[in-house]
Amino acid sequence: MPFVKRGKRFLIQRRQGEREMKRKTVLALAVILIGCFIVAGPALAREPRSLYVGLSGLYALENLDEGQTEDKFNGPVKVEFDDNGGIQARIGYAVNPYVSVEALAEYIFPFEAETGSNRDELDVAVGTLNAKITWPLHEKFIPYLVVGCGAMNAYEQIKFNGAKSDESDWGFAARGGIGLDYYFNIAFSLNLEAAYNAGFGDVDHVRYTTLGLGVAYHF
Repeated sequence: MPFVKRGKRFLIQRRQGEREMKRKTVLALAVILIGCFIVAGPALAREPRSLYVGLSGLYALENLDEGQTEDKFNGPVKVEFDDNGGIQARIGYAVNPYVSVEALAEYIFPFEAETGSNRDELDVAVGTLNAKITWPLHEKFIPYLVVGCGAMNAYEQIKFNGAKSDESDWGFAARGGIGLDYYFNIAFSLNLEAAYNAGFGDVDHVRYTTLGLGVAYHF
């Protein structure tokens, strides 16, 4: 029994260490992006092209309520989801050099947890309308803030001792983040963004942070 207790303490400490590393990673990226706001050059803002489309690859840092999944098992089961990737597409319209509106669709590949014969997968699909507030003080580097809301679907599949359970939930979604656009030229840009995503209602157990890198074409 002392060995089991020591093992549990080790797993808890390791999990806490992983979460602390995630927080430090996101914080470091946030500091870098905020620094871009501060040091952005004094060049005059140019009038942006109005319509743009973008595609990004994502790395999703999970912050799921794992207790919600553990409650679905009859016995004591420890669930620990892993981070995973995802993909994001957006279409936007620049109202002026400082404000854009976006429609965003995002899919996160299944967060996975596996313990012995138990396996759990939870994937997330999100659609939001966003307001993007830019600080166009430089011709090439454009830092921004983004906030949005919309709908979220969480699909969870649990396999336990040969049995299988599927559940699909819908709810309200909110997101907020900071980012940086780098313009190669007037038509193409590179995008770096960190955003926190939260579900509400039947998906209030879904929380995660995305780190995204993508490209956009400006018509």
